[in-house]
Amino acid sequence: MSKMMRAAQMLGPGKIEMGEVPMPEPKDNEVLVNIKHVGVCGADLHFFKDGAIGAWVLDFPHVLGHEPAGIVAGFGKDVKGLKEGDAVSIEPGKTCGSCQYCKSGDYNLCPDVQFMSVPGVTGAFQDYVAWPSDKVFKLPEGVSTLEGALVEPLSVGFHGVNQSEINFGESAMVLGAGCIGLCTMLALKARGITDLYISDILKLRMDKAAQLGAKQVLDASSDDVVEKVMGLTSNKGVDKVYECTGAANAVNQGIGLLANGGTLTLIGLFGEANIPTDLNGLIFKEGVFKSNFRYRHVYPIAIKALAAGIVPLKEIVSHKFKLEELGKALQFNNDHKDEVIKVVIEL
Repeated sequence: MSKMMRAAQMLGPGKIEMGEVPMPEPKDNEVLVNIKHVGVCGADLHFFKDGAIGAWVLDFPHVLGHEPAGIVAGFGKDVKGLKEGDAVSIEPGKTCGSCQYCKSGDYNLCPDVQFMSVPGVTGAFQDYVAWPSDKVFKLPEGVSTLEGALVEPLSVGFHGVNQSEINFGESAMVLGAGCIGLCTMLALKARGITDLYISDILKLRMDKAAQLGAKQVLDASSDDVVEKVMGLTSNKGVDKVYECTGAANAVNQGIGLLANGGTLTLIGLFGEANIPTDLNGLIFKEGVFKSNFRYRHVYPIAIKALAAGIVPLKEIVSHKFKLEELGKALQFNNDHKDEVIKVVIEL
């Protein structure tokens, strides 16, 4: 008879209850991880509120959560390099390994990816997860599982910075100081970028961005961000802009902020499909659009940055809840956005 474990199961929009489900058994290439921390992502909030994100519609019961870290509790016979008791962070996408994207190294574009917590794939708000060993990364001594659960959003920031091909000495502007915006800012600082601006509309997030070392924090609720940045850059603009809000008006704002020949990288996901865009403004600057989908080959780099102490990732955590409080945590996050930067669930 299978051992049982706790799972915070979503039974419908806005409804989560604790239940018992069979503990997974690791396959030959899998690691069994006793989950200790899971970050709450914006996708979790959308699924909790609506039961769907666009074409992704959940079947219930369902377990959310795709930012996990924990302790190795077992593994299959083909797993090397890990032992029971190791602290690990889990990259939440299983890819096929055989398509052209996987073979070329662009595995985040695999059309058959199984991403933790999306419809049909169990998430991590439960006691144990069995996951392929090539997506389970040992955390060095001194890096906690709390930080390990934040490697996922940090990897989004690192990948966005990689996509932009920023060079040392260039200037950067981050639109949005939520979790992803702050992770992007930290990734830029880790790359040695000091001429760094960021904007938001919420005071808590702006204060945190200033604390973490932004050169200038702009209040997008009252400032004309483009005018302010142009004034701060002798009317040149910035070399790289990172859109992390998903707000429709941010795209044209990003174009307006660019220096000639600059790059606008889209990291935030947009709530609407058709967004009016000032393409002539981009053309006249010979600007470049880049986009960012999750990450690839970034987890080891992000973990090294954590171990070196150059990414103060714990500073973005504003609230912690227990697994039994998951429904309360998600509702609080949805209802109190002005008080929240990042919520983490502790098991």
